[in-house]
Order: sequence, then C-alpha cells, then structure tokens
Amino acid sequence: MRPMVDHAKSLGASDYRKVAQVHAASINRGFLSSLGERFLALLYEAIDADRNSILIVEKSGENLIGFVAGGRGMKSIYRKLLISFPRLFIALVPAMLNPMRLKRIFDLMCFGRRKKPVSGCPEAELFSIAVVDAERGSGLASKLYETLGQRFFQEGETAFCMVVGETLGPAHRFYQKMGAVSLARISVHKGQSSTLYQQDLPIS
Repeated sequence: MRPMVDHAKSLGASDYRKVAQVHAASINRGFLSSLGERFLALLYEAIDADRNSILIVEKSGENLIGFVAGGRGMKSIYRKLLISFPRLFIALVPAMLNPMRLKRIFDLMCFGRRKKPVSGCPEAELFSIAVVDAERGSGLASKLYETLGQRFFQEGETAFCMVVGETLGPAHRFYQKMGAVSLARISVHKGQSSTLYQQDLPIS
C-alpha cells in the first residue's frame, strides 16, 4: 500500500473536478450525485476551504484515485458555497427545473443546519468517502477512513458519525466492517430512512 498523502487545503480547481468525478462515479445512488459534477466540485472546494472540515485525497501520478471528506457540520460549508452564489446558481440551474429535486436540496440544507438528530451524537462527521473502481478491494478505502479518524483524534475528537441511506448496502457493510455502530434510524428526506452510525476513536 502506497503511503497516504494529505493534500488538504492545497488543492486546485482541477483537483476539485476530479474529486467530483470520483464522487459521481462511485456514489452514483446518492442524492448529491444527481446534482451534477459542477455542483460537487463547488461543494468540495467549499469543504477544502472551511477550517472546520477536512478533505484528504489520494493520487497515483496525476490521477486522483480516492478521497475522504469530513468535518463538524455543514453550516459553515453552506456559507462558503453562498459566497460563490453566481457559480452555485449556474451549477444548480438543472436541479431547479425539477421541483422534487429542489425540495430535496432544501431538505438537505435544513438537515445540515439542525442540531444533531440524536442526543450525544458526535459533532465530527464523515461526509463522504469514495475510491475508483480499480482500487476497490485494495484497502485504500479503509486507509482513507482511518486517516480521517486519525485527524479527528489529533484534534481532540473521541468519535465521529456518518449518515447512510437505507438503500446503500455496500456502504453499510463497509462502515460496520470498520467498527462503526448504529445509533438510530433517521430521515433526511421525507419518506426515505437512513442510519446514523458512530465510529469511536482511536480506530483499533
């Protein structure tokens, strides 16, 4: 396994596009992917710029082969996105033509601004993790997950959480394999349930 490289806070526009492409290809059943790569690139740029969040990528040469993102809530990230409102508006124009998709954007933003849905839930959160198809089974996803955990632990966190949609079977199996435990069933979008998991730190 190649050594993990933390490129956080030092990425460029082309890197955010690559992260967006990996997200769209690897998390293609998630709602965010339906908003398009332009929006995803803006989102990961905002995550990287936010001092409360972490974006770690892994490259092989010029190719970005995996990433993990996490932080302490989405409120400050949404503020970063709104600073770039003209670019954000252009990125979301296709979604705005679909009333149902627009409602789900609103639901997602409201959920991100609310207090944690379960009392005692960790403030730190894994937002997303993905690797390219060629790296699946190589251990890269586990390494990225552990690296994020190490960063959180170094910053004084004792656990982090993640929200996983009911239909994302491989994601549930991955988090359970890594030692995450289910805290509760919650609803981000009306009529669709998700599981809230907690990962204690340090990861053994």
